Amino acid sequence: MEDIRVIVGANLKAIRKARQLTLESLSSLTEVSISMLGEIERGSTNPTIAVLWKIANGLQIAFTELIKVDRPPVLLRRRTEGGPAIEGEGYRIFPLFDFDPEKRFEIFYKTFAAGSGYESAGHREGIEEYIFVGSGELTLGIGDDEYRLDRGDAIRFHGSIRHRYRNDGTGSSGVFMIMFYGEVDS
Repeated sequence: MEDIRVIVGANLKAIRKARQLTLESLSSLTEVSISMLGEIERGSTNPTIAVLWKIANGLQIAFTELIKVDRPPVLLRRRTEGGPAIEGEGYRIFPLFDFDPEKRFEIFYKTFAAGSGYESAGHREGIEEYIFVGSGELTLGIGDDEYRLDRGDAIRFHGSIRHRYRNDGTGSSGVFMIMFYGEVDS
């Protein structure tokens, strides 16, 4: 990941240039010295949270505008890059796309050897799981109910309910999972 100082500096400079502000006029708006603003834009200093808030308030922008990272238009993730995030007896869970705070989801690929599985006591309220079986089969227990899913089947459920994944088939299964984190806690 890119150094936060560089990210903040690039974002501040881009905002200043887009608004056609000089460092002097930015200093007047934010009550942050010209020299400090210059250092921040160059990425040569690590500004305090208080300084970043002064800048955000002076520019009348969200604080996160200063720390956001531009995402490339295309991001290719190969399953062979890095290892599984979670590994147990007969199953593996690979993160494909990490949690995105703006979109509030993350995507995983899970593999289950024949006869393997795992159980979740459930997650916090507001989380939904979306499951798509890409290969093999999967038995998904949600609360007291069971659902048998074959290749191409999909299901969505409230993640706060106790749930179990199990491969009752004779071959391995591959499953895509989206964790949607719903509304922001206040």
